[in-house]
Amino acid sequence: MYFMMICTWKPEDEKEVRTRKVGWQWPEEIKVICEYYDLQGCRTVYVIQTNTDKGLIAARAAWIDVLKFEIFPVYPIGITKKQLQV
Repeated sequence: MYFMMICTWKPEDEKEVRTRKVGWQWPEEIKVICEYYDLQGCRTVYVIQTNTDKGLIAARAAWIDVLKFEIFPVYPIGITKKQLQV
């Protein structure tokens, strides 16, 4: 199943987020389809694939003190659907 994950943080947490990101790895239950950094700052957007709640929980675990998460299921359409061969 595919999910959109939008992560936001406060400007004062920018340095902490960048520092943690360097050594952080996605849980093995998660496949990252695409990721974007908002050029306006303090937000990243990911499309991920996972078949377990465990993956979603693990992806948030190390970040819940500095990030706000919006996670919702999505379904690819158009060219993306063809590229992912759904």
